[in-house]
Amino acid sequence: QKKEWLKAKHSYYDPKESADALAGAPPRPGNWQTLMRIVVCDPINLLLLALPVACASHVLEWDAPFTFWLSFLAMIPLAKILGDATEELAEGLRNETLGGLLNATFGNAVEMILTVQNLRENKLQTVRDSLLGSILSNLLLVLGMSFCLGGLTRGPDGKILGKEQLFSKEAALTNMTMLLLATAAFSLPTVFFANQRQAALEHGLIDHEDPHIDSSDSDIVLKISRYCSIYLLMAYIAFLVFQLFTHREVFQSPEEDEVEDDANGGASHLSPAFALGLLFVTTVLVTLASDWLPKAIN
Repeated sequence: QKKEWLKAKHSYYDPKESADALAGAPPRPGNWQTLMRIVVCDPINLLLLALPVACASHVLEWDAPFTFWLSFLAMIPLAKILGDATEELAEGLRNETLGGLLNATFGNAVEMILTVQNLRENKLQTVRDSLLGSILSNLLLVLGMSFCLGGLTRGPDGKILGKEQLFSKEAALTNMTMLLLATAAFSLPTVFFANQRQAALEHGLIDHEDPHIDSSDSDIVLKISRYCSIYLLMAYIAFLVFQLFTHREVFQSPEEDEVEDDANGGASHLSPAFALGLLFVTTVLVTLASDWLPKAIN
């Protein structure tokens, strides 16, 4: 007990860790222990064994289905580790604004990397399908599972039946507004393309089996798509400023934050430098796996 008190007395240790030492609490896990918990202890990370096999499949030029499925399976645990590393880095920085920005930036890093790799391979249909799948999975699967599991947890009174989940009306309205803006921006080029194709069919410029339109009209559709993409990027930046700077209290739940701080001891298990290194390594591995995956698509 005296040794623990001497450790807490000197300034070589974190103040929170010193407080734990004085209180007799067990020491917090270090970087390597937390890394083992993130990478090794999770059963889903057994799929990481598919990564070296996918590399061998790509180098040795095995059949495309083998490379595709091996790369796909390897990306599942990599995406989870990428999310865990982002959360650890955000907690380690002790800055809510910067942490929220990191979560918003790297939250969809896997989808963005896959999109870039597919664009490099000129697989536009794959890009459309992957983006549509990502949107639907977040809107339906993730949201539905959150409602379902949130309703199964115990409320403050310890009961499950009759529990009511509380949500911020302002935050929900803001997210729905952003969803409406994104839907309108996606719909505008599609509506213009359909209208121009119908006009070309009526004038006999193309036949019904031709999925394309005139080159001049195609250039206009391309310009509209680019304008909409710039518009969406500006709206996203404005949303980040609204969420992280001007109206942070709208998206915060003080009760939940206090419970989470108590559960985590108020400190991150990974140091920021260690979490940043894990984030970098995982991003490189995701990039490699996502590079093998589109090349295996016929």
